[in-house]
Amino acid sequence: MRLFVALDIPQNAATYMADVQQRLKQDVSADRWQPLHNLHLTLHFLGEVQDSLVPAICEDMDIVSAIIKPFSLRVGSFGAFPHAQRPRVLWLGLRGQVNPLKQLHLLLGKRFDLHDGLAYDRKQYRPHITLARGPHSQAGGLPLLDWNERYLAIEPPQWQAKHVHLYRSELKPEGAVHSIIHTSTFDKEHSKKQAVLE
Repeated sequence: MRLFVALDIPQNAATYMADVQQRLKQDVSADRWQPLHNLHLTLHFLGEVQDSLVPAICEDMDIVSAIIKPFSLRVGSFGAFPHAQRPRVLWLGLRGQVNPLKQLHLLLGKRFDLHDGLAYDRKQYRPHITLARGPHSQAGGLPLLDWNERYLAIEPPQWQAKHVHLYRSELKPEGAVHSIIHTSTFDKEHSKKQAVLE
C-alpha cells in the first residue's frame, strides 16, 4: 500500500492558506495549483510499502511520539524550491515550535532506517505547505517579500500539534484519497497523568 506520515492541519489554518492561494492567483499563474482540501503536513512519504511492515511502522511512530511533547505551530512566510529566481514549487512555511517538528522527523527517520525494504526521502527537512507547482516567474523571480507584506496576516493561525498519523493514499481517477490507518499521540504517558490529576 502507498503510505505517508503526516500531521493534521486544522480547518482554520487550511481556510487561511486557501484564501492566500486564491488571492495569489491574481498575481501569478502556475502549471498546477495545489488543492488545499484534506490538507496535511507531510513528515515522511514512504511510497509503496509491504503490508507486513505496517505494524513495525506503527510501533516506530508510537515509540517516537512518546518522547515528543505537544508543540505549537503557525503559518509562516512564502518560499520557493529551489529558490525564488527559478522556482519549481511555491510554498508557505511554518513558524512556532519547529524544532520539535524537526526532531520528530529525524527520530522517525532513524527508526525507519532499521527496516529493510522501507524507503523514504533523506533530503534535509524543510516543513512547508505546497501552494503551486511550476509558478511562472518574471525576469526578477517571484516577489516573495512583497507577497509576505500584501497577502499574509500579521497574526496568522496558530495551533497545537498533539498527534501524528500514518496515512494510506489511494490513487483514483478523481484524485488521491487519503485515509488514516494509525494515530500516535505525543507524550502519551504525560497525557494519561494529566487526565488522572484533572
